[in-house]
Amino acid sequence: MKHVVAFVSACSLLTGCVGENLGVGEWRSYDIINGNLCFTVDKSDVLSRYSISSLQGDDFKNLAVADYKHLIYPDTCIKVPLTRGYIYQTSYTLNNKVYRYGFFIDNNGLFIELGCGK
Repeated sequence: MKHVVAFVSACSLLTGCVGENLGVGEWRSYDIINGNLCFTVDKSDVLSRYSISSLQGDDFKNLAVADYKHLIYPDTCIKVPLTRGYIYQTSYTLNNKVYRYGFFIDNNGLFIELGCGK
């Protein structure tokens, strides 16, 4: 649990206060479909960059990273291992605009949106 608190605190430090956009992107959620993080399901959108990370125990893990891409749905859905009990943070560029989103999966499998920087 102390790692969850540490990660949420680090998230808050990196994203700043509510309403204070420090260049890390606007808060924007996306769909999670069958373990796939679908940054968009709109075929007119272009995903050009993404970074998916998680703090798992004492390990900070980059689960998936891509730069300089031109991805259109369904390639905008990225399969990553999502383990219960951990926080996940993402940063991505969609249609040349930077976004970020974070969520926690509790031990019952419930997805909880983090309000960190929202």
